[in-house]
Amino acid sequence: MIQLTYQGEFEYNNAKVLVFRAVASGDYGVAGAGDLLNLAPFEEGANPTGILDPKSTYDHILQQPPGIIGILNANVGGYGACIKPNAVPTLYNFGLQFFDAVTELTTAEGYPAPILAGYVDILVGVPSQ
Repeated sequence: MIQLTYQGEFEYNNAKVLVFRAVASGDYGVAGAGDLLNLAPFEEGANPTGILDPKSTYDHILQQPPGIIGILNANVGGYGACIKPNAVPTLYNFGLQFFDAVTELTTAEGYPAPILAGYVDILVGVPSQ
């Protein structure tokens, strides 16, 4: 499971870029797709894996699919990380994949300690209004 926390935003090349911190827990998602990133706001009981942001300042920006999504920083102890859009990219189905030196983690594998102790900063950009 991946929990996202809103970190801030900035303007870049006619886009509003939001920065989220991703922290892993539990087991890895599905090999080939990764752990899904839930870009909807956190709601106790209704959406427990949603983005943690007490002010929900980013939510009005994410009313359209992102045009830019990528990794700013991966602090996961020697493991690699990448963002992969799934079959039909929407706000709710980008995957965060993790790799060791050779291959992707396997489906339902427990996350290794360096990934559990680390984080990945993700950039999500949408065209400026």
